[in-house]
Amino acid sequence: MSLFGKRESTLEMLVDGKFVCTECNKLLHLASYTPLVAGQCEHCHKVNFIPMKVGDFFLIGPLGGGGMGAVYRSLRVNSTEEYAVKVLPRGDLADADLIGNLQSEAEVANALRSHPCLANLVVSGFADGEHYLAMEFIKGERLDSHIERLSKLPEFDVLLIGLRLLSALAHIYSCGYLFRDMKPQNVIVTADAGAFLFDFGICMSLEDSLLDHGDTIVGSPIYFPPERILGEGERGCSEIYSLGMVLYFAITGANYFTAKEIDAIARQHVRSARLSTMEHKLKDISPDIASIIDRMIRRPMDERYQTFAEVERDMTRSLQTRLNPANAA
Repeated sequence: MSLFGKRESTLEMLVDGKFVCTECNKLLHLASYTPLVAGQCEHCHKVNFIPMKVGDFFLIGPLGGGGMGAVYRSLRVNSTEEYAVKVLPRGDLADADLIGNLQSEAEVANALRSHPCLANLVVSGFADGEHYLAMEFIKGERLDSHIERLSKLPEFDVLLIGLRLLSALAHIYSCGYLFRDMKPQNVIVTADAGAFLFDFGICMSLEDSLLDHGDTIVGSPIYFPPERILGEGERGCSEIYSLGMVLYFAITGANYFTAKEIDAIARQHVRSARLSTMEHKLKDISPDIASIIDRMIRRPMDERYQTFAEVERDMTRSLQTRLNPANAA
């Protein structure tokens, strides 16, 4: 039996402080290993991921992470569901800034509860020496991996994904926040329910976003809006810009910007000359969708869509045209 075998048996063993080697099936004791790293089985020397207990959760495998924390696929005692649990980096468990960031993320996630296009918060707290955040586990594929596997996505699928992400961003905005980290790595796509947005680590209140002068620039420069670099403050149309960049990537299989250096990407974001290249970059996309993306990613903020409802209207119209081509105007 492997660690990812029958869930109930796995949990029973973990509660007893044991787990099974994925190669030789021998029982191993958690206390004999350093958690959340790869450890060699004492019997066959097979490398196994070493689980760790945090509160009611057992972290059983890595899902992703960065400098602000790592996320693990997790099981919960007395539950039939799986979860995504975020904990702090191993060397920074006492870092006050990172603890504050995780607590702020939990507060934001709590304010955004129960939206069908978001990975929703389950619980957060401090247990077993760990600050943690537990979210719904969305079984699917990250959008960047999905696009890499397929090279690019059909326009119909991109519209469906775009409408779901737009709904998520609009909900976040209605709750008084900007997501500020729209990128393919923060989107899960599933076979049955579409797209889900996750990771609220750099969300910011609308009030604070208008006052942000770009002193600390966070996020991916390939997708974040140029006003973040210039310290002009961000609004709803800033989220629309980032979504437009993601949709461009999904529909073409390439990022709008090709520069590899972050500073070069930043310069491209703010160059007014970039507008003259739009027609060339959008030439292989259907005109209706190209027009939508064009308006989403305009450098001047006042030339973009100003509301999520406007984008939804045009995306829905394009989707309906593809569903009922005979009725297209």
